[in-house]
Amino acid sequence: MKTINIFCFFLVSFLLISGKILMGQSNDSAQINKEYTVLSEALKDPDKVYRLNLSNQTFDDFTIGLSKFKNLKYLSLRNDHLTTIPAEIGTLKNLEVLDLGGNNFQILPKEFIKLQNLEELYLDEESTLMLSKDFDILSKLPKLKILHLEKNNIDRLPNNINKLTHLESLYLNNNILHFIPPQVKKMKNLKYLEIKQNPLPLNLHLNQLQDTGLKIKF
Repeated sequence: MKTINIFCFFLVSFLLISGKILMGQSNDSAQINKEYTVLSEALKDPDKVYRLNLSNQTFDDFTIGLSKFKNLKYLSLRNDHLTTIPAEIGTLKNLEVLDLGGNNFQILPKEFIKLQNLEELYLDEESTLMLSKDFDILSKLPKLKILHLEKNNIDRLPNNINKLTHLESLYLNNNILHFIPPQVKKMKNLKYLEIKQNPLPLNLHLNQLQDTGLKIKF
């Protein structure tokens, strides 16, 4: 009987501890997935902010406190009428997804190269981009796998696009491209290219790209 009581005691203890661990994991998951949309609210406890969506907002100076979000993984500044991207963005070392679409800037700041964990970047609806200079900066990001350049009024891709050697997916829909430069073939990790709604001829050049194993969606 004594042995049974001891067993029951350890069993109950184990279940209680397991329950607390699972509850803690559930709370952590909920916090990681929680999306903040008000900057002042997020600044109350910035260490607990993993997703910050400031799309379609106007700020006098939204960079105040930006460096406090040490754990931030997702940030959206879409349609915020930005003419420059603040250098403070380079402090977000854990950032994995960044949406800068729908703004009015030309060049990414040099501090952008500090985003060494960035995996996906939205630069769509940005007709003023200086792509050649931006590609030089993006080439320094070893984990960048997905790049969005849709609706940018692009008529020609710069030759240094082949510097984006880590890129796996490239989205160029709704531009005015008439050809794809041969440098794209040198992007050794590129697996998917989407070029819908472009005046591209279905010529031999595109067939040659497909021969490399690259999946192209017209």
